[in-house]
This record gives sequence, C-alpha cells and structure tokens, in this order.
Amino acid sequence: MIELTRYDTTESPTMPHPGPRPPSTVLARTPTLRGWLLASPVLAIAFIPLFANWQAASRRGDTTTRDFARDLLNSVEPYAVIVTAGDNDTFPLWYAQQVEGVRKDVVIAVTSLLNTDWYARQIVRAPVSEYDEAQGPAIYRGKHWPKPTAPPVTLTLNEVDQVPPYVRLTEPQLFQAGNIRAEIAPGYLEKADILVLRMIKDNTGRPIYFSRTTGDYPHRLGLGPYLLTQGLARKLLPNVPTAGRDTVLAAGEGFVDVPRSVALWTDVFRGQQALIAKNDWPDRASVNIPVLYAATGALLGGVLNSGGQPQLAKEIIDTSERIVAAARMTDIFPSGVRWTVPLEVPSSDAPRSTPLSTTERTKSN
Repeated sequence: MIELTRYDTTESPTMPHPGPRPPSTVLARTPTLRGWLLASPVLAIAFIPLFANWQAASRRGDTTTRDFARDLLNSVEPYAVIVTAGDNDTFPLWYAQQVEGVRKDVVIAVTSLLNTDWYARQIVRAPVSEYDEAQGPAIYRGKHWPKPTAPPVTLTLNEVDQVPPYVRLTEPQLFQAGNIRAEIAPGYLEKADILVLRMIKDNTGRPIYFSRTTGDYPHRLGLGPYLLTQGLARKLLPNVPTAGRDTVLAAGEGFVDVPRSVALWTDVFRGQQALIAKNDWPDRASVNIPVLYAATGALLGGVLNSGGQPQLAKEIIDTSERIVAAARMTDIFPSGVRWTVPLEVPSSDAPRSTPLSTTERTKSN
C-alpha cells in the first residue's frame, strides 16, 4: 500500500527564522497606465484564437457523436459483445451507456485497452445489465433474449493476469470454436487478440460483433468468412452464411443482412440527419465516423438497386451524398458515393488446417 510521506512543519532549532521581509519586497507594485498600454497588444493577440475558433470549437446543438454511439450500440442484438478499436469508436459508446443509459446490456471490448491488465479484469468482473426492451429498437422486440449468467470470458482474475502480452506464431495456426475454423497467419498475437478469441471460444451466450470501424481486424484473425454486416457492425456467425434474397455478398464488405441493415438505416439510425445538420466535420482525426455512414449508404444503395428496389436505393444514396458534402469529404469520395455491386457467392470460404486451441496458442512462443 502506498503511503503519503509526512513532512514536519515545525521549525528546526538549528535554522534561524528568516524574519520579515523588507516592505519593498512584500508589497506588489500597482500596474501603471503605461504598463497596461504596453501589455494590451499582447492580450489582444491572446484573444484572437478564442474568437476565431469560437464557431468551429463550439459543440452547441451538435448531437453527431451521441447519435453515432446510439446507432452503433443499436446495430447489435441484446447482450452482445462489440469489439471496438480505439478512442473514437469507444468513448462515445461509454458516454451513451453511462450518461444516457443507452444499451447498457452491451459489453464493449476495446482492443487498445484489452492489452492492459486492469481493463481485462474489468471485462471479467463487470455486472450484467438488464436489456431494456421498451427503450430498444423495435426490430428486437417480441423475441426471447436470455440474460447471460457469466462474464464474456470464463477466466478467473488470476488467469486473466497470466495471459501473456503477446505470442509469436511461426506458422499458420487454426483457431476452432464450434464450426468456426479460422486460419491465423504467422506473426504476433497480442493479449487483446487472445482475449477476443477466448470470448469466441467460451461462447457464454452473447452474440459477438465487430464494429465496422475496426476495419480488417476480424479478417486478420481469420474470421472474415463468418461475418454478417448488420448496420454499423458485423456479427460473427457460427457458420459461413448462405447467400439468398436477404443475405447478399457485397464487394469489399462480405455478407450483408439486407432487411436488418435497411431497417436500422431507415427506422433506427439518427446519425445521418445529425451529420447533415452539423454541415461540417472539423476534426479530421475522427472522420471515420461520417465515412462509415457514407460507406453504409453506398453499400445499402447497391444491394437494394440490384435487388429491384431502385427508389429506396436512390433515397439512401442521396442521403449519403449529402453526408459527404456536409462533412467536407469530397477528397475521400472524389467521384461521389458509388453503389456497391453484389458479387457471386464463392464455392467455399472455410480455411483448412490443423486445429489449435486458444489455450495451446497462449502457451506457445
């Protein structure tokens, strides 16, 4: 236990008291008119950034980040685990949960913090919050969503502490969980990767999702063939999806749950209109948020147009174009928002190799 050091404030018998200071050093000099006049230009310069950046820095009436958090949380089913990447796609979700009480049933597993001991422990010992069906999206109502009775990963706190910071894979390895067979390329697995795979392996009754802001992260874990896009997230399925009328394989995205994603876009999401109303996006470091909405519109517009719903497709594409213009993203979308064209279904996507459990890989070097 860390103790604060106590400092003795009594006077030392061997050190004479310094005595009172001369009046000339105690009394502060009163500023003169000449001093104020000389300092005024410097003070004026200091106020220039305040007034020049007032409009850009003000967040009055700006609900884009809050609405993004709601939309991402509502993209996942009750009691889900959603894997995020870093600050921009995690802090808004924490705000929505802890301040506004939105979807507190969802477990947020941010990979940048899963590498730390304290956050990994928090994932294990955090209580399970009840799903509020009345406040949740209508698409999840009238269904049975059993409340989990165990943490997302079935490890003790001591076992979590024993997970190494990383392991080195010298050859391709196969991760297997139920019917999932994911080939992982040689390289390094960080503690966060091991814990994410362990959550999938333990399968404590929670749906597993990856925020689409994580990019190719699940693909680097070999899980790409088992992903199904639903709104702003990708759900990990126990089997490779089968293409059909409602499940489409789209270029650059993979399998898309068309009815669920369209229902989320049209009936649940608020972020599109918030971005258009904001009519700017000065923070380029987090531009992936409006980019995600524009890309989602392009994705849905393409699959709907190919599926015989050109009018709805056009409405969604038009909204995405307005987002691009409002967020000043013409440099990212120089040719505008292009429709994503569905692809043919491949004959097989499942990798083949020798199974290797999470525990075995954790112990390997």
